[in-house]
Order: sequence, then C-alpha cells, then structure tokens
Amino acid sequence: MTGVLRRVARAVALTPAVLLVTAAGPALAEAPQQWQKSPSVPPLHFLLVIFVIPAGLFIVITLLVLLPSMIRGQKYEPGLAWRNEPEWFGGPRGGVETADKTAPEAVEGGNRGGASAHW
Repeated sequence: MTGVLRRVARAVALTPAVLLVTAAGPALAEAPQQWQKSPSVPPLHFLLVIFVIPAGLFIVITLLVLLPSMIRGQKYEPGLAWRNEPEWFGGPRGGVETADKTAPEAVEGGNRGGASAHW
C-alpha cells in the first residue's frame, strides 16, 4: 500500500514539471516569414543602454541622497553625544515629556496596559 502511495505522490510532484515542459513547446516555434528582419544594433549603443545609462542614474540618485548632508556639514560621529532633539515615532502627540506624566486615576484604578489589562 505504501508503494502505491509513493508512486502517486511522485506522479503528483512531477505533474507541474511535465506541464511546464509541454507548455513551453510553442516557444520553440520559428518567426513567421512575413516579419521583417530587425536591424542590427551598434555595439556602442548596446553598451550605452545596458551600462552607461544605469550607472549614470545610480550616480545621480546617490548624489541626490548624499547632497543634503554634504551641504549642511552636520554628521553624527560615533562616540559623540547626539546633538538633536529625541524623536519618538508613533508616540504621544505631546512628545516624550507627556509620556512621563501619567493620570493618577489610571494608576490607582489598575487599568494600565499589559496583555491582561493589568501589570
């Protein structure tokens, strides 16, 4: 019985591969005779499109990203203190100071956070 199950499992596993091979058959067909021959591309044009344009875009995007920090001249160096204000993304609207202030009724009532609604 296990031999039959293994054969069925192998057949099911090979089915996608067989379908892909049979579906790729039309891709091997030749182009119709009515189609015109495309002109050959000069090697310089090929190199320009494949290498020079992407490299140029990479350089321009890199400069656009780095230019603001190069103009301002400020940068963080490891070991030095952070010179800007602290930032809390998604925190209270009042900032870090309001996070330290808690309502007394929330503390006394025992309804502060935790997965079970208490600590």
